[in-house]
Amino acid sequence: MGLSPSLLDREDVHVVIVGGGYAGMQLARNMKNKARFTLIDPKEMLYHNVGAVRSCTEPGFAKKILIPYAPTFGENFKQGAVTGINAAGKTVLLASGETVKYSHLVLATGSTGAFPFNLPDGMTTAAQVVKKSEGVLELVKAAKKVAIIGGGAVGTEIAGEIATDYKDKEVTLIHTREVLVDAESSEAFQKRLKHILQGLGVKLVLGERVTNLDQLPTDRVENVTVMTDKGTEISADLVIPCTGLKVNSMAYKDSLAPSMEDNGSLKVNNFFEVQGTKGIYAIGDCTNIPETKMAYRAGMHAELLAKNILAEETGGTKKEYKPDPFMMTISLGREAGMGQKGTTLLPEFMVRMLKSRDMMAWKSWRDMGQSAP
Repeated sequence: MGLSPSLLDREDVHVVIVGGGYAGMQLARNMKNKARFTLIDPKEMLYHNVGAVRSCTEPGFAKKILIPYAPTFGENFKQGAVTGINAAGKTVLLASGETVKYSHLVLATGSTGAFPFNLPDGMTTAAQVVKKSEGVLELVKAAKKVAIIGGGAVGTEIAGEIATDYKDKEVTLIHTREVLVDAESSEAFQKRLKHILQGLGVKLVLGERVTNLDQLPTDRVENVTVMTDKGTEISADLVIPCTGLKVNSMAYKDSLAPSMEDNGSLKVNNFFEVQGTKGIYAIGDCTNIPETKMAYRAGMHAELLAKNILAEETGGTKKEYKPDPFMMTISLGREAGMGQKGTTLLPEFMVRMLKSRDMMAWKSWRDMGQSAP
């Protein structure tokens, strides 16, 4: 990956990476042939959750977003769940009772939330994910009126997917704010985004909070009424919640409590070093870096940290992380998409080609050095 020199002859260097999402996977790739490392994740595969929304509308798509770790990382991959960290002894404890010693520990545990963007605890095999995705797909097919609660990136993209593939369905997107997707997006982005969604037939209920979500079934098709704090009532027979992404702190919440923010994220400096620790780092969604959490930024964290670890061990100079200008892309079904970099809207044809066409599954397979099915 353009990193040099190598630390493979250093028995005292062992980089343990907890979490195999976009950040952890990228760091593991950057460590290959450079230093001894172990990637630990409860799942047997990378879940390309950027493409998860399409697995709920397109038959067979789930298999395209599940990329096994073993063919890429071989013996450097260990399937298991980390439940504790002994910072003094420099070991991590797995649920199985096994301990793994490290010289550098990198926490890349990501976030948790509702399916399809995140997998429930215990869903660790490709077969389980495919079965779950197919179940959601059948619910979408059977429904006539779909209410999507939460207008962040995931909720907005699901609305676009369903409205594109199932034009006979009524799709309503409900969001607590007037601004969809991200507060950093421009007024021009918002105007164009809402225009595209409404052109697809999506009804937008913005600036209103659903008050009866806890009473609504989300695992079956059933006629219900979604109620908001402004008195709006939405008739639906399928409710898809897309709210409440949380930091996944399970691996370190007991061991590193003094280094955590109230929301579970880890306090890091500009070198990704976890506050109050030595030899422990955090990258990706589980950091308290003040930026919108995105897959491409997680990859940037990983690439810089890999270079810094190598520099630190060879007398080189480490570089600080500096958040880049705002950038994001949104797929609105395979036929539409838009994005923004800085304050400029990206050409829509480019977003359609790069993301909307196959939700960038091609990139994850390429990054893992494997061929897509």
